[in-house]
Amino acid sequence: MKVCLSAISLVTILWELSWVSVQGEAFYRGGRSSHVMRGFDILPPYIELYQPCRSSLDCLLYIPHSHCDWGKQVCQCQPHHVPYNNTMCLPISLLGYACVIDSQCQFKVAHSMCSEGICQCKPDYIPLRKDKCLPPAKVDDYCLNDHQCKLSSSYSFCKYIVPRIYGKCSCPFGYIVTEGGSCLPHLGSECKQHQDCEQVTPNSFCNKVGKSAYCRCREGYKALNHGMICERVDPYPDGFEITPTSVGKACKHSDDCLARDPYSICRNGTCDCIIPDDSCNARQPGCPADTFQCRSGYCISWYFVCDNQQNCPDNSDEDQCVPFKCPNEAFQCDDGTCLSKSLVCNGQWECPDGSDEARCYTGIPCDRNAFRCKNGQCLPQYTFCNAEQDCADGSDELNEICEHGEYCPANSFQCNNKRCRSSAILCSGLDGCGDNSDEINCEACYCKKP
Repeated sequence: MKVCLSAISLVTILWELSWVSVQGEAFYRGGRSSHVMRGFDILPPYIELYQPCRSSLDCLLYIPHSHCDWGKQVCQCQPHHVPYNNTMCLPISLLGYACVIDSQCQFKVAHSMCSEGICQCKPDYIPLRKDKCLPPAKVDDYCLNDHQCKLSSSYSFCKYIVPRIYGKCSCPFGYIVTEGGSCLPHLGSECKQHQDCEQVTPNSFCNKVGKSAYCRCREGYKALNHGMICERVDPYPDGFEITPTSVGKACKHSDDCLARDPYSICRNGTCDCIIPDDSCNARQPGCPADTFQCRSGYCISWYFVCDNQQNCPDNSDEDQCVPFKCPNEAFQCDDGTCLSKSLVCNGQWECPDGSDEARCYTGIPCDRNAFRCKNGQCLPQYTFCNAEQDCADGSDELNEICEHGEYCPANSFQCNNKRCRSSAILCSGLDGCGDNSDEINCEACYCKKP
């Protein structure tokens, strides 16, 4: 007699009565009883790592590559395996081999990680063979190859003490060693980016010549003292005034442009990048309105200008806060002191003479750097549409303006998604709009590597 079984029936029978052989011993698994019977012993329904066991077979039945630790009497992974979720033992792995979790790689290789299913070195480390990740090496640190030195300084190399075995990171001839253990080029030395030349020799830049690039003095300057400095050819005449000017704006002389961006000059009456090709092009003509342009070319929010904290890489948001010559993006007290506009109308005297609070009272027009609530209350401008109610009447957070504004009030910014926000969010380093439209134009005259 032939009996025909459906796939479902067959699976049910196999589940109800299955025999498992592990290292020569037979085990009976009662499917719906949820227990395993070995001989006359009833085992737990499921064993995980670090749970009690009586023999390695108890562990192996559920977790391949595990064993019962005789001292602790708990299931653990066999040597050269690592635990995963307390339910699996995964084999250790080397660089370039498959993995599931970091610990598979890190068991043998320090500073490694499992990335996209393969053991790799962590960022800022480089592989050596299959079992080592080398850290960055500064000048005078011991090294095993050039790549290890270049992790710290792109100009350095490994000067071998024992050929092909080990050495020390060193700078090429014509380069200086910084306090941080990096190499930077002098005038005439090969360079990779403008900032490297400028750090060593002010008023120099990285000039591309064919396929190479070398540090040289910028226009209007000449090399003196055996190429150690760039001196201005024509000294400033009496009464000479500098007006800091962004790329793309009208200028009278290059010093106007240099006050905003060290890699710009005045060309044909307009500030332009010092190298008129793709190696140093402005991404846009100047910074967005209501933002401040650092001399290094970055744009930052007016909120950070003259707040006694460095926010520009070159500190130009603070070193230009000279009494009676405050940047347009800052607040100038009546006594000439420079303050961040964020402090105006905050209820406290920040100016020595209290002029930051003089025009902040109900019944008189608010200071132009403040926000006026519907009830006449004056508050710092950044409080407008910042998701927190600051006006007593809530007029700073009206949904029809902050979230769906067709037209935004003065001193505010309209995001691409039509939300209205305080202009303080522009180039603040954070997505204040929700679509990042306040951060997309914040590197106005960034010079790329030559």
